[in-house]
Amino acid sequence: MMSSLTEKQCAYHLQKMRTRFNRLDLNHDGFISREDYELMATKVQEYGKLNAENAESTRNAFMTVADALGLKPGVKIPVEEAARKANREFSAMATEKQLVFLKATHNPLFDALDLNKDGHISSDEFKVYFQIIAPDISEDEVTHSFNVIDSNKDGEISREEFIAAAFDFLHCFEETEISKVFFGRLLS
Repeated sequence: MMSSLTEKQCAYHLQKMRTRFNRLDLNHDGFISREDYELMATKVQEYGKLNAENAESTRNAFMTVADALGLKPGVKIPVEEAARKANREFSAMATEKQLVFLKATHNPLFDALDLNKDGHISSDEFKVYFQIIAPDISEDEVTHSFNVIDSNKDGEISREEFIAAAFDFLHCFEETEISKVFFGRLLS
């Protein structure tokens, strides 16, 4: 599939993957590791003021994502290497495999972000996530991102909307609005 993509499409997708992994490198050590996902779980628990049961559920969800990404204890992948690998692999991945990967990583992520476990991500829950992964972006940018992902404009993000937005971000090589907001504004 990579051969049918233009250089511009590949470069745009690589920018998205760099943004993704730079935002997920929570301890800012230049690597993606299980530690980043553990830190994310801790911060979601703290910022979201989760009770013990929801905190454990959220931690388990983040560890499921880390496991799906192959981030076992001690494994550290340089951010640039992770971005380039995702860029290569996603360009060659069959749609069915894309969906399997996406569901393995983003269903648990949705569950982790649904802080009150009501089956939707509210604007406030979304803001908690962005405080953690993109503290540098404004509240207006977070609200814009939420509104773009909330495609039916009902004031909450459903699992289906979240998965569709994640699919667009991860697997689309064209410039789309979702691609520009899913992890906050794209980093250069």
